[in-house]
Amino acid sequence: MDTAVVTICLTSIVIVYITDTRFHTFVSRNERLKQFGKPLVPNIDAGLSYYSRHPNYFGEQLWWWGLVVFAWNLVRSWVFIGALTNNLCLAYVTILVERKMVKLEYRSE
Repeated sequence: MDTAVVTICLTSIVIVYITDTRFHTFVSRNERLKQFGKPLVPNIDAGLSYYSRHPNYFGEQLWWWGLVVFAWNLVRSWVFIGALTNNLCLAYVTILVERKMVKLEYRSE
């Protein structure tokens, strides 16, 4: 079981690294396009972003729920509360981000 949990947690780290790096590249590219007066790219639609609107959030949640499984095996089931709270906070933040993004002119297409 520990091997599975370690694999889940390591996979989540890789997912977050890849998606955050891709997002940084996306933002940097849009900043350059804006400087040159060219149209901005509205969203990332390649890689993991093809399947999920916020793949970095998925990676983060995978990490926390992997820790829950690990803690559960150590009879520390109270860790579940932390992961659940994190899920709820992230859901709220996602709603805030989505509302903000919809208001951007180049995203309203």
